[in-house]
Amino acid sequence: MNRPIPSKYLSNRSASGYSRNERKSRRARTALKASPTPPYDLLTDVIEQIRLDATVYFVLESRSPCAISIAQPGRSPFYAITAGRSSLVLGRKTYELSEGDFVLLPSGAPHVMRGAKDAPIVALDDWMRLHPKNESGFIHLDGPGPALCITGGFFSFAAMKANPMFDVLPPIIHLRRDDPHVQEWLEPTLRFIHAEIAHRHQGSQTVLRRLADVLFIQAVRAYAAQHSCATSWLRGLSDARVGKALMLLHERYAEPWTLDSLAREIGTSRTALAVQFKQLVGEAPMAYLARWRITRAANRMRSERINMSRLAESVGYNSDAVFSKAFRRITGQSPARYRRANGAVSILQSGE
Repeated sequence: MNRPIPSKYLSNRSASGYSRNERKSRRARTALKASPTPPYDLLTDVIEQIRLDATVYFVLESRSPCAISIAQPGRSPFYAITAGRSSLVLGRKTYELSEGDFVLLPSGAPHVMRGAKDAPIVALDDWMRLHPKNESGFIHLDGPGPALCITGGFFSFAAMKANPMFDVLPPIIHLRRDDPHVQEWLEPTLRFIHAEIAHRHQGSQTVLRRLADVLFIQAVRAYAAQHSCATSWLRGLSDARVGKALMLLHERYAEPWTLDSLAREIGTSRTALAVQFKQLVGEAPMAYLARWRITRAANRMRSERINMSRLAESVGYNSDAVFSKAFRRITGQSPARYRRANGAVSILQSGE
């Protein structure tokens, strides 16, 4: 009588000649090869090149009516209304701010923050002399009025103007509390900031600088998601050919691109590419590439000690003279002067 052979003695191989584990491994490798390469994230690439030198925080808790005129060259202010109501006057327009709102002024445009409509306007420096922060950055004002609480601060932005992101951003970004996507990141980030400001543990300055990056980048992302932009690189992404050109220039910025070679890579004529690119982005492809190269070079100078020839070559220039000329044209100063002014030195001091 034939008995069945116990399964432990049976081969683990199929008719194909591969064991079960080998078949799993082959399927995994096949799936890996078949999975598409993630698209190049140009928005992340642009945001990654934004470098915030330092951030000055403050927390205002006030029941006293106030109106503060703020004009701080080289600083980009932000305000989160955590209680009460306020208004921000920018030019001839007034923005009403409620609890949960967040405001960023990317270019640092002069403005007035009002806690009360009839309060006399006082310049920021004069107001700070009358109401200095304590060592933790808190300002507390008693009075008969309703409570107003603002967590705010100032980013340094002077060294970032060459970044194409700033062509897209408006004078003010106003994010409202009724946007659930904004509150997902704003509330927890502010709680973290408040805890760091209040306790000042070792390393808190580093943590606060990183959280400033989060606030700035999230505000920019939220704006980009909510608004269709005028002539800019962001609008260029909506066109297949121009979008591909932008991605190539960002991903392979150090290559010796010409308008002809870029058009060939995309599969269009140089004339069609030049016209479409200028219409949507607002400048010629090679002019855009030069600005992006200089943006990356400037950021490397701020964070690294690197030989100028190596730096020029790393961003696509084979000649120091050509690199220097392009750098001066785009930033308004020579690479040497820029390095002396910005190399690894914060424009703002955290105690200011």
